[in-house]
Amino acid sequence: MEGYNKAQNERCQCRPSSCRGRVLSHQLLQLDTTTTTTTATATQAHLTMLSQLDDVLTHLGSGRWTVLHFLTLAYNCIFVGPQALGGAFLAPRLDYTCQSTTIPSSASFELATDGLASYTQANHTTLQYDPKCQYWVNTPEGGTIEECVEFVFDNSTFSSTFTSEYNLACDRAYLQTSFQSVYMFGVFVSAPINGYLSDKYGRKRALMAGTLLFLIIALGSAWLPFLSTVLLARFLLGVFHAMSNITSYVLLVEVMNPKIRPVVGYAVNIFWASSMMIYSAFGYWIRDWRLLQTVNTLPGFLILPGLWLIDESPRWLIVNGRPREALQVLTKAASWHGVDLPPEGEMKTLMQEQNDTGKSERQPISLWRLIGTFKDEIVILFRTPRLRIITICVFLDYMISGMVYFGLSLSGASISDNPFVFMALSGLMEIPAYTLTIPVVQCFGRRRTLATCFLLSAIVLFALAVIPAEYSVTVVALAMIGKMSITAGFQTTIFFSSELFPTEVRSRGIGGAYMMSRIGSMVSPFITDLVGSVYPWAPFVVFGAGALLSGGVTFLLPETKGQTLPDTVAQLEEKSCRQED
Repeated sequence: MEGYNKAQNERCQCRPSSCRGRVLSHQLLQLDTTTTTTTATATQAHLTMLSQLDDVLTHLGSGRWTVLHFLTLAYNCIFVGPQALGGAFLAPRLDYTCQSTTIPSSASFELATDGLASYTQANHTTLQYDPKCQYWVNTPEGGTIEECVEFVFDNSTFSSTFTSEYNLACDRAYLQTSFQSVYMFGVFVSAPINGYLSDKYGRKRALMAGTLLFLIIALGSAWLPFLSTVLLARFLLGVFHAMSNITSYVLLVEVMNPKIRPVVGYAVNIFWASSMMIYSAFGYWIRDWRLLQTVNTLPGFLILPGLWLIDESPRWLIVNGRPREALQVLTKAASWHGVDLPPEGEMKTLMQEQNDTGKSERQPISLWRLIGTFKDEIVILFRTPRLRIITICVFLDYMISGMVYFGLSLSGASISDNPFVFMALSGLMEIPAYTLTIPVVQCFGRRRTLATCFLLSAIVLFALAVIPAEYSVTVVALAMIGKMSITAGFQTTIFFSSELFPTEVRSRGIGGAYMMSRIGSMVSPFITDLVGSVYPWAPFVVFGAGALLSGGVTFLLPETKGQTLPDTVAQLEEKSCRQED
């Protein structure tokens, strides 16, 4: 009972009804313990509510119940990660040439080169054509250039890929890139929908439905016969990615002991990094894309018994007027941990107070109203001068972070001769990025750390653009430094943004920023595959310029280390005016 009445250092800063997957709400729990908030009157009752429930969770401590929830929900990353990075081994960019057996005997055919071929006609007219995609056919009229319809792909690394099976070359090359981009587009589209479903129907119900549909579609996509259906399945996988992966994170945060929430956040990130290393091992042993997709998916079904055993978030149950069920969940947790709950009278009073607070804040939810509200909430972020600057800078940082992170993660085939080793090293380099970010931020501050991460990434990326490919060890080493720095920068961006936005717009600010990161991740495959196939140095220049730009605009943001966090936009603007004076 002693720990029940103690104030906790970490408090959930967002409303339970707003802790949506699109908001990355777990990062809001990692605020610096030296940073405090001046609680506004309008939010005082609700923050008190969260504080009381956090005290109960702290009193329950950690044990078998929390371990069950952690292992079940963190395992989600193991099978979601390979799908999110599926393009690296399932639909890689391959070298190819026009298949000679499909070309008429009267045609002039050359093996693929990096330049254009030329053909001189009888009238001494010279025409140029791309021997990778075209060939010349002599005709009575003098000849014509025809387009290749079938291709021979380089299968020295992969025996079968989405790219080679559907002849995705030349004017169809964008479809190979779309394999990765449509997945991220699905994540982007599902952001507000996932929040709506999770808030309306509950974390566990949305998680179970999303995970089951994710696994079924992932398994079915391995055996779909048509290109269009495979791409549709990839889009749906992105949609259910949010329902499965992000909702699981929200639920994990809401049931966890407040004292270990930051540690849990890092541990789940390590599961994500581990999934990249596992994916590289599967990819090395299985070179057929359909079989690899099947093997990547099957371990995911092991999570289903765990999803059946875990409980609904007591926080969500209370806020949605179901205190009796919340008390049952907390009683079960207390039994599993071998502790007693506070006296029954105190618990009932707590439940009633929180239920009353939730009733006063609950409003009828509809999907159309949610979409309209989301649009209005984004507009609010641009209405005042200081908040506008913060929003633009944070949105840009998120977009560049997503673009560079996925750009480097999916560039194994162009950077290294062994894409499997590259993927494994990429996952390995993420572990120190996740574990060292917060200590460094606490020591050196948010702005300086974030700017350093972006600028280091820019230097490395510009170096990769000019170093010859023959220096393979140097190229891979620099790529790993860049991957670690952009991963650390991404984590710092999330951490920093949770302190920059005032409490009353924090969830909508980070939610909008998260969607911007999806735009960056959608664009990156087109930069690496389409632009990179013509100018191999160009993706590194684009990514480096983006990182340099983000590093520069970061200096426009205020340092938040040791500062009082504003609860309202008015407080933010007032504080900015005082600093200027």
